[in-house]
Amino acid sequence: MSIKVDVGTPPKNYEEWETIQVRFHGFADLSTTRGEEIESPAFSCFGHQWALVLCPGGSTIPESPEGCVAVNFCWKSPTYSGSIKIQYGYGVRNKNYKEATLKSDTFGNVRKGPTRRCLVGTSVKNFAKRSTLINSLVEGTLVIEIRMRQVSTDKPIIQFIPSNPINKNVLELFMDEDTADVVFEVGGQQQTKGTKRAKTSTTSFHAHRLILKKGAPTLSEMCGVSEEGITTVSIKDVTPDIFKHMLYYAYGGKLSEEELGGNAKEIINACDKYGVVHLKLEAEAAYVNSTEITLDNMMDNLLYADSKNLALLKEAVMDYIVANKDDVVGKVSFSNLPSYMMTDLLAAVSRGEQNDANGDKTNYNKMRVGTLRKMLDEKGLDVDGSRESMIALLKENSD
Repeated sequence: MSIKVDVGTPPKNYEEWETIQVRFHGFADLSTTRGEEIESPAFSCFGHQWALVLCPGGSTIPESPEGCVAVNFCWKSPTYSGSIKIQYGYGVRNKNYKEATLKSDTFGNVRKGPTRRCLVGTSVKNFAKRSTLINSLVEGTLVIEIRMRQVSTDKPIIQFIPSNPINKNVLELFMDEDTADVVFEVGGQQQTKGTKRAKTSTTSFHAHRLILKKGAPTLSEMCGVSEEGITTVSIKDVTPDIFKHMLYYAYGGKLSEEELGGNAKEIINACDKYGVVHLKLEAEAAYVNSTEITLDNMMDNLLYADSKNLALLKEAVMDYIVANKDDVVGKVSFSNLPSYMMTDLLAAVSRGEQNDANGDKTNYNKMRVGTLRKMLDEKGLDVDGSRESMIALLKENSD
């Protein structure tokens, strides 16, 4: 008797497996004449009748290898005019109830035969060697297990559902002069050539207040409202190339690794001033990945990180200090550092080699910057800030 116990609710598309044991008693005394068949009594499964046919001496069509036993699985429902598809497999259990031989699961479709309906592909000419089966008998009985389940023949129609086009639509508005209500005149910086100072030409970038309001809020605040409908804003502290990267990102564009890595510091400076926070953090990560912290540059990087709220870069420098403390002590002066940076240094010392993924999820002080930012982002909170400000914001909004 087969007993099944469900734990939880089965999914709607769950297809039940059934296991049927067919026992051929006195197997060793059965005829070994090739092609001679022994058919089991019909048994019921999935509302249909089935039978297992055994050829103890092997089959003739297809021809079995010498010394092999063949089996054939048949559909016996005489009045059923439709079709059925099943997935099935065979196994043999020995006296210790271990599987002695196994034929992997496959699929079969019903076809009509002269005296029975056979499942296409179910005839196995080399099911097992007769000697193997003799050694697997249970008190002289060959126990063959048939595992089967019914497979739906309905082919689901896969519908094409286009993705939400909002990102594509917004990006198509990038630099669109016909719909723009803001023009940024970028450049015009004074450049020194020898003893002469020359003013560079400006580059015009057309933009939209509504998009800038979320993507670059500081730029949006600079636009104001013009009676003529189009506002012109002068930007002189960013090069046109960097401004284009920043504006493109605000419209949903993605910068390549080369664009980020080759201009990381310039992008950080521009995004920090004009409020393109997420691009600033991408550029910061690119800068950290491409910059080797050394005794010569650690203080410059630390002060730069502090001035731009680059918590990830600051963490990288602090990790370097902890890892190289013997070289740093006595060779580098910390007199110019703000006192509050000691908190970051102590956090680096305390964190040590700890993997915060396995640490206390409420001990924010030992968490890495990446983890703090991820937690803030999941809560929909501001991810741009010092380590202290991020921890304070998480505590304020903790459940």
